[in-house]
Amino acid sequence: MLTQPRTQWLGFLLGWLAISLATLTPLEQLPTVPGTDKLHHIIGFGGWAGLCLFGATRRFVLMCVAIVIWGGVIELIQPQVNRYGEWLDFYANSFGVLLAFVTHFILKRSLIRGTDTA
Repeated sequence: MLTQPRTQWLGFLLGWLAISLATLTPLEQLPTVPGTDKLHHIIGFGGWAGLCLFGATRRFVLMCVAIVIWGGVIELIQPQVNRYGEWLDFYANSFGVLLAFVTHFILKRSLIRGTDTA
């Protein structure tokens, strides 16, 4: 079930909804939590890509590209909803996606090796 296209698309859509709500909901006051913001971006976008991890590699790669693009679009929209739009956030978003991307290929490679020895 985890490798079904529907499951991969469901993960993508749920991640899109969660990230979009978390990053584009207007705030009355800008957050002032220092030091953890970039880590939150890495975890959030890496987690979103992680929701799409299992399934066809080609679809996963396209989803990762879409996630990175949406991360850039978010940074452009955020100043319009009383938030900071920062390119360093975009880089953190992209790094999170990269971590999921690398994880996908490590898992795929180890699963292939596991089936070769059986």
